Amino acid sequence: MAEFHSTLLRERFVLRDLDLEEEKGKDAVEPVIALSNRLILPFISFNGQISENFIIRSQNMHSAVRFGAIMAREFYEKGPLMQRMQPFNWEETWQNVIKGYEKQWNPDRWIVIYYNGRSVFEAGENKPHPFLDIIEQCDAHNKGDYEESIVVARKAFAQAGKRINIEHDSNIAVLLTANNLIGKCGVIVRGPDQKTTFNYTARKAEDREVKVSQCLSIAAAFLEGIQLSFVSGMARQKLNFDMIKPGSEEDKKGEDATYKLGRLNVAIAQFETMLDVTYRPERPNLSEMIDKAEAFARSIFSSEIEEKLDAGELDETQWVS
Repeated sequence: MAEFHSTLLRERFVLRDLDLEEEKGKDAVEPVIALSNRLILPFISFNGQISENFIIRSQNMHSAVRFGAIMAREFYEKGPLMQRMQPFNWEETWQNVIKGYEKQWNPDRWIVIYYNGRSVFEAGENKPHPFLDIIEQCDAHNKGDYEESIVVARKAFAQAGKRINIEHDSNIAVLLTANNLIGKCGVIVRGPDQKTTFNYTARKAEDREVKVSQCLSIAAAFLEGIQLSFVSGMARQKLNFDMIKPGSEEDKKGEDATYKLGRLNVAIAQFETMLDVTYRPERPNLSEMIDKAEAFARSIFSSEIEEKLDAGELDETQWVS
């Protein structure tokens, strides 16, 4: 099997219309901001003769990686996605990715799949900024020289008579390398209260080979788990201090987050059973992350909690500063 390499980036583009800023003043013109997560999927067949290169952009990280995992399974088990007698069902795949918690609680979700610089599937009511389409078209023409694509996009605006300054900021969230013997993945997640960084390595165990789809799927599980730990911990602490009511929408969201965390833990445990998996520095403990989120909630809501204590609405034994 040819080695698979993938990167997930968190990106932020800031577009400034220089002519408009000169006319009205820089402070009077709001810049256009385009946010996205960008997953690169360069699939190469076992014999190295067939390749398909996709880009996934999405509103959140775990949806992009989970969608990519399904695409990887399809490519390596059934062949190319774009040359099929029966077309690949993009919509059904999307529904499988978002079913449950994501569909219930994230109305801002969206995704776009690019192939050779053009969109082959997009979903979600909140569409991304069309500038991202321009960047992907430029990247396709530049054969993967991504930074140069941004320069080309700026020149394209200039040729159209628009002086647009493009600021680009990106951070790596996932780096994955895999073949049928070993998969290595590094994850860097920047949360509101801390940064979580870890690596995992999965090696072939007995007759079970490593699969790209598995490695991507577990990366998605960790990404979502870290996010949901925060949601669960915040909701629990708000409930403890009567900042939300039992059975309220936020309480239900926290309960659903906790339930989904349980399912993610099961999936990760199954992965660890099937293959020889090691972590550096250690496996993220999602339960501990919930506790840390509760502590973070106490710190940011401390003034409101102290007001409740002063008013006699809370027992002092419930509050640990």
